Amino acid sequence: MGRRGLTDWMRRLLWAAGGRPEGVREAHLKALDSLPWREPYRARSFVALDCEMTGLDPERDEILSIGAVRIRESRVVLQERFYQVFKPNEAVSPKEVILIHGLGPEEVARGRPLPEALGALLDFLGDSVLVGHFTEVDLAFLNAALVKHRGEPLQLPALDTRLLYRWWWRRQPGAPPGPTDESLEATVAMLDLPRYPAHHAFYDALSAALLFVKLLEEFEAAGQVQFRALFKEMGVY
Repeated sequence: MGRRGLTDWMRRLLWAAGGRPEGVREAHLKALDSLPWREPYRARSFVALDCEMTGLDPERDEILSIGAVRIRESRVVLQERFYQVFKPNEAVSPKEVILIHGLGPEEVARGRPLPEALGALLDFLGDSVLVGHFTEVDLAFLNAALVKHRGEPLQLPALDTRLLYRWWWRRQPGAPPGPTDESLEATVAMLDLPRYPAHHAFYDALSAALLFVKLLEEFEAAGQVQFRALFKEMGVY
């Protein structure tokens, strides 16, 4: 199954595991007309986040690493970053770790248990808006861990750069109905952004952050400045 078709499947698995993020999304949709959501999105702090997993089933697989970087006033703040490798409970082959995620087995062996790092991650996120590429996939794993170890999923609004990329694509003269490849690597290449090692949690978070800032410029140039307009276009949670 390709990652494009995973989001609904992941959401169903998360609901079955008890995360039930639909209530959080309903609360966000009800807030669309509230004064804070009518404010310019430039006034908000965002955090681009990426999770790398040992597989694609949140009931069986585990988060291997999480990377995040803050975005403030439409600028990526590299000094404010989060990166943590975790030691999975199940065995992960050294070859898979090295080739896919750019990690060595020693680094994974020194990783922290995920439950111990969740507090530090939540402190870093604060009240920021989450940003990612295929965000629902990452949230399925992260929320499953949060529900298991802390009793509830994230309450933060979450945005998907893939959806904003679709908005940008539709505005291109003569463009086909939709992009054939929505992967982060292909999207970054299409918009001529810096290339970083793929499938590494921090570098993928950084790529998503740069992609978001680039597309946000286009969104603002089209006259869309309110946070609620941004959420309507790319909100997933």
